[in-house]
Amino acid sequence: MSRVLPMPSAASAPVVVCVPVRDEARRLPALVAALAAQMDAGEFELCLVFDGDEPALRARVVRKARAAGLALACRHIARGRTPNAGRARRAAAALGLEMLGDRSDALLLTTDADSIPAPDWIAASRAALAEVDVVAGYVRRDNRPPLPIRDRLEAYLERLYALERELDPIAYEPAPSHPGVGGASLGFRVDVYRALGGFGEHPFEEDLAIVDAARRAGYRLRRDRAVRVTTSSRLFGRARSGLADDLRGQRAARELPRVEHPADASARYRRSAAARALFLAGASEAELIELAAHLDYPLADLRRVAATAPSADAFALAVVPPPIAPRDVDLATAEIELTRLLDQHEPTMSHA
Repeated sequence: MSRVLPMPSAASAPVVVCVPVRDEARRLPALVAALAAQMDAGEFELCLVFDGDEPALRARVVRKARAAGLALACRHIARGRTPNAGRARRAAAALGLEMLGDRSDALLLTTDADSIPAPDWIAASRAALAEVDVVAGYVRRDNRPPLPIRDRLEAYLERLYALERELDPIAYEPAPSHPGVGGASLGFRVDVYRALGGFGEHPFEEDLAIVDAARRAGYRLRRDRAVRVTTSSRLFGRARSGLADDLRGQRAARELPRVEHPADASARYRRSAAARALFLAGASEAELIELAAHLDYPLADLRRVAATAPSADAFALAVVPPPIAPRDVDLATAEIELTRLLDQHEPTMSHA
């Protein structure tokens, strides 16, 4: 069974929105304005942590928040020599936890200083976190400058993820979903965030790390398309190896990227579905033997994981890991192969 912690209605829970800030004088005011304009948001407080003291920007933001009647807490940390996304986001979340005190019925949301949440972002996050433990919102790039190769890759990954959820459905992640996980839109039940130990101080991909840890700990993740944020497509960002670096590399690339062959991905999704179904049903010894053979997984290890995994999702992650060196193909070939696979699942699946 997935871990489920008792919690009062998310509709009335206090919310902290935790945002790390580094050199965002141009974009941060737009984020503050978007949060001040949230509809049906309920009680929430914006918590900004500046990576390095920026008194002029801080004063400007405080004035803007006060004029809008927005509850705001600010702090700065010593500026690192190089940007560290995990360190800054962890500090922002720590400020949020401090504002909450000992409240365990709250929600912790995080976004980026160069992002604009939709007017119902907090309300939609509340709705999701009434049913799951962690929500990853849908992050759309503003596409300035245009990046056609990135657009094409993202469209392909959307279609591939639709196939994954068709072959390996998760009841608490209903369609329409999406494949992304990013700090521009993440939300946690605060007791879950605390149990996970918070964001790690990783220079990058701190968002992926905590979401992976949550799933492996048995907490329910929903990638929710109703929780929407628009983020910058800037080519020079704050964090090393972050989205901006990816975008800049893809803009300069002269060849299409290579991706895992969709047929191999499809086979892995089927194996994951088989593992998930057996775990939920309470697999017999005979079924475990059959699954071990199907997965080419040591039977003794499979028994151990089945006995200790906190959820079906955690079990499937453990016994059906992604390949270390997958067979890859260029994006054009992958698109053709994926269309063929999707056609086998019509009419239940759309290509959109």
